[in-house]
Amino acid sequence: MSLQTMVFPSIEGDIFTEKEAKKLQKEKDINDRIKIYTNASKRIQKRLSKSASKNQYHNVPDELKLWMELLTKSLEDIETNLEPGKKSKNLIKYEIQVRKSMAEMEDYAIRAPYEQQDLFDAFLKKAEKIRQGFVALIFP
Repeated sequence: MSLQTMVFPSIEGDIFTEKEAKKLQKEKDINDRIKIYTNASKRIQKRLSKSASKNQYHNVPDELKLWMELLTKSLEDIETNLEPGKKSKNLIKYEIQVRKSMAEMEDYAIRAPYEQQDLFDAFLKKAEKIRQGFVALIFP
């Protein structure tokens, strides 16, 4: 695969730590970039979990937006750069991590303030579509 066809995600906001951003820019192998996406998703999920466990839902909308941006950009990168028909163990692990995160989000949504219920529902629907995109790549 040539570098000309590779599409690297743009790095905006606080999706990635400085270390993750540097690794992402250097990494040519999509499977190694998927590891970075998985770690970033886990980190965002931990922050969401921490806020929800302390009933501090004021941070949740921004964290959900970051998580959705990460999922969207990672799916675009993976769709563009993953070799068709090639099973990626890292993609399987990432899909599992996203599915577990979504289950946690559903728990948070139940406890969230009423005014955030629609927000959670919308983000969970978007996350499910993206997760289905991962599954379609895993099982063509």
